[in-house]
Amino acid sequence: MNKKTAIWSLAVLAVILFASCGNNGGNNGGNNGGNMEMSKVKFETKVLKHESRTYNMSFPATLEGTTEVKIYPQVEGIIKVKNFTNGTRVHKGQTLFVIDPTEYRLGVQSAEANLSAAKAQMETTKLQYESNQELFNKKVISDYVLKTSLNAYNAAKAAVMQAEAQLNIARTNLGYCTVTSPLNGYIASNGFDVGDLASRMAYLCQVSDNNVVDANFSINENQLLEITKKFQLKVTNKGLEGPGGKLLGDALPALKLQLKDGSMFTHEGKVTKIDAIVQQSTGTVTCTGTFPNPDGVLRSGLSANVVIPLSSDSVLCVPQTAAIRLQDQMMFYRVKSDGTVEGILCHVFPSNDGTEYYILDGLHVGDEIVTNGARKLSNGMKIR
Repeated sequence: MNKKTAIWSLAVLAVILFASCGNNGGNNGGNNGGNMEMSKVKFETKVLKHESRTYNMSFPATLEGTTEVKIYPQVEGIIKVKNFTNGTRVHKGQTLFVIDPTEYRLGVQSAEANLSAAKAQMETTKLQYESNQELFNKKVISDYVLKTSLNAYNAAKAAVMQAEAQLNIARTNLGYCTVTSPLNGYIASNGFDVGDLASRMAYLCQVSDNNVVDANFSINENQLLEITKKFQLKVTNKGLEGPGGKLLGDALPALKLQLKDGSMFTHEGKVTKIDAIVQQSTGTVTCTGTFPNPDGVLRSGLSANVVIPLSSDSVLCVPQTAAIRLQDQMMFYRVKSDGTVEGILCHVFPSNDGTEYYILDGLHVGDEIVTNGARKLSNGMKIR
């Protein structure tokens, strides 16, 4: 190899070595930059304090008429007439069904015949007794014979009374063949139609008076405690009452009702009942709100949401961005004094505008929570 070739080879080698060193330096610089970027991550936090909020508590509810009657037949037989359309409004006294009355008409005729025979027998024994009374006064017959005829007369009178009762029963049963509505309301059939056998074991239909409607819903223990404390409810012999003996419905805010299509029902209602027993399996209490329904918009069996508007000066508010949902609870990361975080499970309910959660339990005034990037955290991670 000549001198010129050797110099060229050394030059190429120097370029390769320089390029290699440059690449390594670039990679190291990139890693250092990434670490520097990670070290710059800042988690926003919020120290909890009592705040003023007006918010709606919403609860799924099932509606039912305050008066609902299941109509059972008082007699058995084949249905001859059905006089309504399912789901329509019926009136008190309106004929709903007619059960075949043939057997019961014959029963009335038989009872009438038995009554006539009993009355004839009573008249015969009466004549016998009156005749014996005259003979006894003339000392023709003994006292025994007189008393025997009196007993026969009394027995005949009792038989008449019994026959009259049987006739009344027969007439009543005949009347039961016509089934009428006991109230004004909307009717729901139980599937019976003309030709079916009506029996006392199954109800024919149900009539609901929907002029006033109950909305049944459940609240959990924490919500019950919050409402009880906020409105100073107390237990009395009459149930829960407000300050000064106020009725429950007057002590609590007026209720609103949100229908399934998202619209709000025109009329406001009142809480009329809160059960005294907490269901152990669910940790909830059943409540009843009552709403006027003069236009018949609400029907038994419908679903809706009962809305309770509340105002408070002592609400713990957290942004919804701070929460991680875990089944029926939310988890928030609380910052400890050493700068590490720990996950805290809480029950919450959302604000009306969907930006905040209101804390029911788990967190307290003075707690500092992470408000952004919660999914990047884990228990024990140091953030400052």
